[in-house]
Amino acid sequence: METTLTKDKLLFTPGPLTTSMTVKQAMLRDLGSRDIEFINTVKQVRNALLVMGEVSQAQGYEAVLMQGSGTFGVESVISSALPKVGGHLLVIINGAYGDRIAKMADVHGITKTVLKYAEDEYPSLEDIDSTLEQNPSITHAVVVHCETTSGIFNPIKAIGEVVKKHGKTYIVDAMSSFGAVPTNIADNQIDFLVSSSNKCIEGVPGFSFSIIQKDALNACKGNARSLSLDLYAQWEGLEQNGQFRFTPPTHTILAFWQAVQEHTDRKSVV
Repeated sequence: METTLTKDKLLFTPGPLTTSMTVKQAMLRDLGSRDIEFINTVKQVRNALLVMGEVSQAQGYEAVLMQGSGTFGVESVISSALPKVGGHLLVIINGAYGDRIAKMADVHGITKTVLKYAEDEYPSLEDIDSTLEQNPSITHAVVVHCETTSGIFNPIKAIGEVVKKHGKTYIVDAMSSFGAVPTNIADNQIDFLVSSSNKCIEGVPGFSFSIIQKDALNACKGNARSLSLDLYAQWEGLEQNGQFRFTPPTHTILAFWQAVQEHTDRKSVV
């Protein structure tokens, strides 16, 4: 039976977003998870994400793909980055997605300290500085770049400077910004940046990704509180044979690679 592709309505939700016809068409074929073409596509996607983040493997960064929505990606970082013994997370909150990260910490039994602000209020750098000063046991700090609740953009570079002043690991949820707002991951001193396939790059839902400073990634080994969300094991598998540990979202990745190329083409026109 012949399939007719029709023009969809425009989506203005936080995600998924409207996709191009060519992105949709990229899904109209099947590839096995162990096919060389698919493995090469995963490699191309990982490399392209580093380019978007203005970093490289030579600078000590890795891109790791994880099945599931953006929330899966954030939870994979939170549950893998924090040590089982001595891990202490500072959660900087001014919206629903910061609240969700705090809930993740609770579910995984991670010690947390919370700085909470109104949805239209920027986090106070002075509060962050004093909190880190008064709580030397904090090991990691996390903030949402663009908090979808209100659309506010938090000052991730300034926050990163404070976090690094105290020698802590810095996590940024860039779900609603990465690919639209230029973000040099190294300049912002970010150790873990998390986003997903169906946001600003305009692919379809199905996987998330993290761009990670290599030393911070190595420190994840043995920390995971989940089999399927083990970020270090996922990276290790991709490095060893180019394959996912569990069934990958093959069609989503094919669509995302098409979206990446279109995203690059749009940038070159601008």
